[in-house]
Amino acid sequence: MAEPTTAPEDLEIALPPGAEKGMVRDNLEVICFAMVLILFFKTFVGQQFKIPSASMRNTLMIGDHLLANKFIFATPQWGWEESLFPMRGVKRGDIIVFRWPLDRDQDYVKRCVALAGDTVEMRNKRLYVNGRQVTGAFEHMFGRSPEGPTPGPWPPTRDAGEVERPVGLWRHADAEVLALHDRNQMQSMNSLRQDGFKDNLGPITVPPGHVFAMGDNRDNSEDSRYWGFLPVDHLRGRPFLVWWSFKEGDTDNDNGRVPTGPQDVAGDFIDTARHFFTRTRWERTGTIPE
Repeated sequence: MAEPTTAPEDLEIALPPGAEKGMVRDNLEVICFAMVLILFFKTFVGQQFKIPSASMRNTLMIGDHLLANKFIFATPQWGWEESLFPMRGVKRGDIIVFRWPLDRDQDYVKRCVALAGDTVEMRNKRLYVNGRQVTGAFEHMFGRSPEGPTPGPWPPTRDAGEVERPVGLWRHADAEVLALHDRNQMQSMNSLRQDGFKDNLGPITVPPGHVFAMGDNRDNSEDSRYWGFLPVDHLRGRPFLVWWSFKEGDTDNDNGRVPTGPQDVAGDFIDTARHFFTRTRWERTGTIPE
């Protein structure tokens, strides 16, 4: 006599203890785990930054979205950290992300051009470090022209444009600024100010624990020539990838908007959705900034 058969829908599969969590609890665990991973990555590994201005053009364009390595400039506490992770000190020529000394809530991106102990001088728009000119394809001039800046190198025999005089951007005599920095350091730089300090400055020696940072777009960058030396403890990392590049306007000269509230964030989202395919710089996406 054949035994009765059971329909598949009548079978009951026993789950191991603890497996029956429910949809709400299961989704909450996934969300919490993802948030922990994101916070850990953002705090210790890498972070996303967007370029809002042309101070590093054309090395970095307005609207470039960067991923920055946050632990490369960290100071290891144990020997195994240095052997396990690629940590090192900042070097001349590194593109760096840092907290702006005059407002630590703002992040800036520039190039480190001189280290502690180096002598820096700007002479007729040219940068000299320890008496030797520093130039190359990364150095751009005529930064405010509609066509964009012209790449280097810029030997002394090449016309780099007219030497400009300052237009009120020298801030080191301001008492509030002096309070944020080492007073002696700022007064030392202020005493070396000349007419056109953007294009003629120094020579001045970078003090211990600091670096000298400049934008590659030399005619259109407010950098250490304006606000002084950068403390190394303000460094946040080194960009290693342009993961997406998006024009903030119809041209490469349109500055990006720094969101100050939910309304700006929503406006940026709508603008990106409308122009994603027409304004994305596909040729820059996935490139490594150098």
